[in-house]
Amino acid sequence: EVNYFPSRFDPVRHSERVPIPTNHITGRREKVIIEKENNFVQPGLRYRSWVPERQERFVNMWVDALSDPRVTHEIRSVWLSYWSQCDKSLGQKIAARLNLKSNM
Repeated sequence: EVNYFPSRFDPVRHSERVPIPTNHITGRREKVIIEKENNFVQPGLRYRSWVPERQERFVNMWVDALSDPRVTHEIRSVWLSYWSQCDKSLGQKIAARLNLKSNM
């Protein structure tokens, strides 16, 4: 039997009242185009800031994840492209362990 609210099995309980804030936000919302967007700089800097042992663990984690038989070749290629754009050596390391060509 489906147990919908209100339930015959669980008595109705209402949640506590939450105060509604009286602060008002003012301003203008604008939609602007980011002139030169680069979504891969920050992750690349982060990867390069790690000690070599941590970089190695990171590479191993992604090699394990992308080695899963359920991961298609297309998905592997997309992720390899992403990691190569973050850091060329990162993409090459992952590609080498997956026996794929880095596309960067």
